[in-house]
Amino acid sequence: MIEKILKLYLKKDTIEKNDRSKIISITSIFSIFINMLLAVVKLLVGVIAGSVAIISDAVNNLTDAVSSIITILGLKLSEKAPDRKHPLGYGRLEYVSSMVISAIVLITGFEFLQSSIKRIINPTDPNFTILQIIVLIIAIGGKILLSRVNVTIGKKTESESLVASGIDARMDVFASTLTVIAAIISRFAGLVVDGWMGALLSVFIIYNGATLVKDTLSSIIGERPSKELANEIRKSITKFEPIMGAYDLIIHNYGPSTKLGSVNLEIPDVVTVEKAYDAMRKAREYIYLEYGIYFTFGFYSVNTYNKEIMELEESIKALVYSVKGSLNVHAFNYDKDENYFRFDVVVDFSVKNFKEFKKNIIKKIEEKYPGAKTDINIDLDYS
Repeated sequence: MIEKILKLYLKKDTIEKNDRSKIISITSIFSIFINMLLAVVKLLVGVIAGSVAIISDAVNNLTDAVSSIITILGLKLSEKAPDRKHPLGYGRLEYVSSMVISAIVLITGFEFLQSSIKRIINPTDPNFTILQIIVLIIAIGGKILLSRVNVTIGKKTESESLVASGIDARMDVFASTLTVIAAIISRFAGLVVDGWMGALLSVFIIYNGATLVKDTLSSIIGERPSKELANEIRKSITKFEPIMGAYDLIIHNYGPSTKLGSVNLEIPDVVTVEKAYDAMRKAREYIYLEYGIYFTFGFYSVNTYNKEIMELEESIKALVYSVKGSLNVHAFNYDKDENYFRFDVVVDFSVKNFKEFKKNIIKKIEEKYPGAKTDINIDLDYS
């Protein structure tokens, strides 16, 4: 397992789904060990030297160790089997554990801001030795290693908690650097800046906690898939003939290991239902094996056999794109007997009044094609 973790860190291997839990757990245990070691060392140096900045940095390491414990607990709870009340499982509990970690970071920051302010009001000159300063510099190296390991493996395993711990460690590198600067100034310049450095460190911890809260809330609310992932999935789906296009792609996240998706497909109007279904079945299986996302498909019947209608489609698209906020037109179908247009328009989020937006498009179509009926479906820019 240690070998697999090292391969992930060095980007020489991709993670196997069954190993995800073990890798996150072992990485968290490694973080607990390093943070506990750093906390003990800094606490000893801080108490001996009488530095509130170093003591606050030591306690910050202890909260990081607690964060890693919460990561493990959150992971284990999220792996609970689905039941009747929660048929999609408990995967989102990982996001809850990330929120708890964020809250701990925030509380720690506010507590030590209060302590630092007291030290500023009633300053005490810390007493550092050169050896203590060297120990603190070595501790910074340990935090750099911890940050890189957690962030790299957290991204590979899609663990919000692990990434949060890694980012927190990265912030701690800066914070620990401030304590070393305070120690050097105190040792060689005789200036009492310990309380001020402690306050600056506390503000930094608070900012870090607020950032983690914002990022975790974003995951809980639901984020759009990356442009790269959406394009890869669309490209993969259209490899299966006779599928012509894939639109309105949405991915629902029920935890890093459980993702559901939906997408509407363009199918030629001359294709049989059996052939269309066979293509969708193969596409669904491929996407699930390749990306771990189970998709359900809807589909549009689109005109493909008539050159006149295809030219008409380009004309309608030009009219639609002339209306501000139009991003894409798809699922175009024209019934010549009924003189009836039907299509979807993807709109930018800047469009607020959909009714007025559709009215403007229909007006342009009616001006160019008198008597035509138009059915427009508005889609948001989901991906």
